[in-house]
Amino acid sequence: MSSMFGSTKYRESAADKQLRLDIAKRKKEEEQTKLDQEKKIKHKKSRRKKGLIGSRSMFTRAGGRGYVTDGEEK
Repeated sequence: MSSMFGSTKYRESAADKQLRLDIAKRKKEEEQTKLDQEKKIKHKKSRRKKGLIGSRSMFTRAGGRGYVTDGEEK
């Protein structure tokens, strides 16, 4: 049935549309950040398992400064 005053269909305003798009974009960014963090953790675990990092690694030096770095320069 239709209303005698016009359509009862919901029409999304520009502000609502922008809000919905912003929420979707933020959610996608959060998911990507979560995947990146999981990837870093997995990489670190695999390096520890191989013996490349850790206190008993053959590539470590005294004081905890490792011989092998992950591209970090000081």
